[in-house]
Amino acid sequence: MYTENGNLSHGHGELKLDRFEPFSKNPPIAKVFREVSLADELGSGMRNTYKYTKMYSGGVPEFIEGDVFKTIIPLSSAATSMVGPSTTQVTTQVNTQVATQDKVKDAVYKKILEFCADPKSKKEIAEYFQLKSAKEFGKRYLKPLIDNGCLEMTIPDKPTSSKQKYVTKK
Repeated sequence: MYTENGNLSHGHGELKLDRFEPFSKNPPIAKVFREVSLADELGSGMRNTYKYTKMYSGGVPEFIEGDVFKTIIPLSSAATSMVGPSTTQVTTQVNTQVATQDKVKDAVYKKILEFCADPKSKKEIAEYFQLKSAKEFGKRYLKPLIDNGCLEMTIPDKPTSSKQKYVTKK
């Protein structure tokens, strides 16, 4: 991995950890990171890069000082290989979850339509399904049933009426 960053140079050539004297490479950026508490102590980036590069890839990083500060971090094949499930596994898992959710939703729709054979208020429907939020339930389940013509309002001209009830369309 290779990075470059403009900086205030204090010399030219490769920096070595054993002869390294820390100084801010880009004071304005360093100041911002200190202000938002995202900066460690000066020089810790180089020490940590050496430590973790050896730990994860077995290599030694290079820091090259100049008008443009360069960092080269050797990566092992293990560090660059794909980790985690394959795209096929993820797709299969997502499709299975979506299909399961659709089956659950279809079962809920069916129960709502059975329950609303006689007109019921949103509150009655939510209580029947032991739900705390009738509003969310209305958005997620009642509205799609109304939009698809399976459920209808008893007072369609006043959808927000406190006397509003819902009934399965015959």
